[in-house]
Order: sequence, then structure tokens, then C-alpha cells
Amino acid sequence: MSALHRSKKAKRVSLVIGIVSVMGLVFSNTQALAISSFKSAADPYSGKLVYWFWAESDVPGSTAWMQAAIKRYEALHKNISIELVPQGSDTLQGAFETTAQSKSGPDIAMQWATLPVLTPVWRGQVASLKGLIPDSEIANWLNTSENVSGGQTWAMPLYLLGEPFVWNKTLFKKAGLDPNKGPTTWAEFLADSAKLKAAGITPVQMGLKDGAFGAWFQATIGTQNLNSVSELQDVYTGKAKFTDPKYSGYLTQLADMSKKGYFNKDIASIDINQAWQNFAQGKGAMTWTTDGNVASWVKAGLEKQIGVQMAPKAGTGKLASFYTATQSISAFITSWSKQKPAAAAFMTWLHQPANLSSWYTATGAFPADKRFSTTAIKNPLMKQLFALDSQPGQVWAENYAPPQVDSNGIRPFAQAVITGSSTPAKAASDIQNSITQWQTQQPADFKSYKTWASGK
Repeated sequence: MSALHRSKKAKRVSLVIGIVSVMGLVFSNTQALAISSFKSAADPYSGKLVYWFWAESDVPGSTAWMQAAIKRYEALHKNISIELVPQGSDTLQGAFETTAQSKSGPDIAMQWATLPVLTPVWRGQVASLKGLIPDSEIANWLNTSENVSGGQTWAMPLYLLGEPFVWNKTLFKKAGLDPNKGPTTWAEFLADSAKLKAAGITPVQMGLKDGAFGAWFQATIGTQNLNSVSELQDVYTGKAKFTDPKYSGYLTQLADMSKKGYFNKDIASIDINQAWQNFAQGKGAMTWTTDGNVASWVKAGLEKQIGVQMAPKAGTGKLASFYTATQSISAFITSWSKQKPAAAAFMTWLHQPANLSSWYTATGAFPADKRFSTTAIKNPLMKQLFALDSQPGQVWAENYAPPQVDSNGIRPFAQAVITGSSTPAKAASDIQNSITQWQTQQPADFKSYKTWASGK
């Protein structure tokens, strides 16, 4: 072989070796990148999580507690970071619907229990917890039945939320009423309201600006002529009409209260949280609120001024004996999250007994977990609320309303009745129209709702 041929062969060999080396380097780097990506996605203690959080309206102090909890978690696991993004009550559902369309945004999101959670589940926007959080862990969570569809639990409860009827004992006494006895029937409620008004005291302090009160009133008063939760579902599956007085009769009660001047005059211009602040300042004798707000009033030294109980009995159905407690807000992992194991690990950690205890100490709201030691509840008023929250019969009617119906029907049209811009009959018809619109505009959701309501 000539020197020239040897030289060409040597060059060809060098070229082949060079190509192989480069390919090996590329493969090695690609493999390293793939391993790194896999580690980031599969390692539950590395990466970055974005958490859209809501609870402050229910539980004052909850955002500060979660921020502190995240710092503790990040100190335990140096390779993970969690960005907390507090959400507003008026944009909570709309913001998630928008981000879900582009499959971007949070790894962990929160929505109110039942339909606001299950609707995104049916749309494929929520990740299954199967294989991410053990069944033995989920078994400790309370009120998870609200977020069950297709035999699976899809979201994590953080706290229990009761909606007690509350009165100001000082103002009751000033009006000549028994300060230690709230009204237990609707007739007593109206009689007490009349006496309070005659004494120059605002009977009911509430806010309408966010529309929530109409749904809350339906939950506590509007279901009392029904005998079962399935009857409540019937109006959304098309088996019953909202215009039936057993569903819409509460609108007449709202109109009656408004005409008699039993609400605060600025009810239309303030939201529900502002109304609770006013109540705590003695600007109204009665209201409906949350456990968390009562806890904050207790911490402010108002315990002796406050009485708590179930809402007055206004109907004759079996649900008239039910209390309105729920898990309120629920956390779930989004289907598009690339950090599902990390999200699941953090959610599981939030339910560790030490965190349950810390949550209660900081907020006074009851954790939604069997492992929470009820011996921590020392305050007599909070003991009363926990007894109400834990009694067998519970229903929160708003949870069963499709979000579109809640936003476009139940909330605004009850609001219109109170402000006098609509009549109870017109509002009932408008709410029924909003139900019909949802059924026709969202046929897939409607079909899923009927399947869910049937227990499948």
C-alpha cells in the first residue's frame, strides 16, 4: 500500500473516529439532559411549583400561614421552590378557566368544593391522585365525598368550613331581646328583626357587591323545603324546575327582608368581607359568616358579645335539619403540571399532624383531617362550631350548582331581588334560564353532571 493510500486511509479512519466521538458526545449530553429532566419531573423534592392559593376570605390569616409553611418546606428540601400566588374571590373561577385553555399556569390550583372542582375534572384539566398520593393518606382527609367522581377523589381539602348564624348579644339586649337566645324559627327571626329595627339597630349586616350572599342564603334557607341532596341535583339535571317554589321560595323571603329594611343600607356597595368587618364593629345585630371569621373575632376579644347556632328553621323538608358545613376550598394538581410528584409530596406534607396543629393555632379554623387532635379546641364558642361542623347531616347547596349557573344565575339574580331591581318570580325564571343555557351550551358538562348525579 502506497504512502498516499495509507494517508487517505488514516484520514478516513480519523474522520470516522471523529464522527463517532462527536456522536458519542451528543448522545452523552442528550442522555444527561434526559436524565436531568426525568429527575426534575420524578424527584418529589426538586424543581419549582406554582401554587394558586385562595382561603383568606374564609379564614383570615390563612395566606400568612401558607407562606410560612412554604418556607419551612423549602428549608427541609433545598432543591425545591414554591411560588404562592394568592387568588381573588371574584376571579378565582374565571382565572382558572382562562389558564386551563392554554394548559399553562399553576401546578397546584384551588377551587371551591364539588362542582367548581369536578367541572375541570370532567374537562381533563385535573390530574388523578392515583399513584401520586396513597389511598391510606387520602383516607384521613375529611369531606372528600364532595370531590369524588368516577370512584376517585380528585382534590385535597384544607379545612372545614361551617356557615353559622351569628348574633350580637349586646345589641340583642339593647333591643329588649334575650341576648343568650338566637332565633330558631323564621317567625322568631322576623320578630327579632322588627324589634331590632324599632330600637334603631340594623337587624342584618351583609354585603352584596361580590354576589355571594344570594348563594349563601340559598344554602342555609333555600334548601329547607327539600328532602334530599338528589332533589337539589334534580333541578340541574332537568328533572325539576327552579321556578317551583320549593326551590325558589327563598327569593320571596329575601325580598320581604329587603322591603322591611332589615338589611344595612349600604348592602349593595360592600362585599361580604366588608360586612363581616362591620358586624365585628357592632354595626349589625345578625349575620351569616364562617368558622374562620368567628375565630378571628374570638382572638380580637369579642367572644362574650357573640352567639352562634344553625340558621333559623324556615322550611319543612328533611334538609331543614341539616347544617351547612363543607370543606370549602380544595387543592388539586393540574393535568399539565410537569411536577406532579413534587406537587403531591407537598400536598401530603401539608396534612402532617404538626402542620394541622400549626394551622389551627394560627387561624382557628378546623383542619379537614381525622388526625387533627380536637383536644386543641379549648374555646367554648369554637367547640360549639366544631360540634355543628361534625354532625352527620351536612349540605352546602352552592356546591351542587354548575359554576356557570352559580356565576350567571344564582348570585346575580338574588342580588337583584334584594336591591329591588327584580321580583322573586322574575329572578326564579332568570335562574331557570341560566340552568337551561348551561345545559345547552355545555352539553359535555351536562352529560357528566347527570352521570355524577346518578352515583356512577
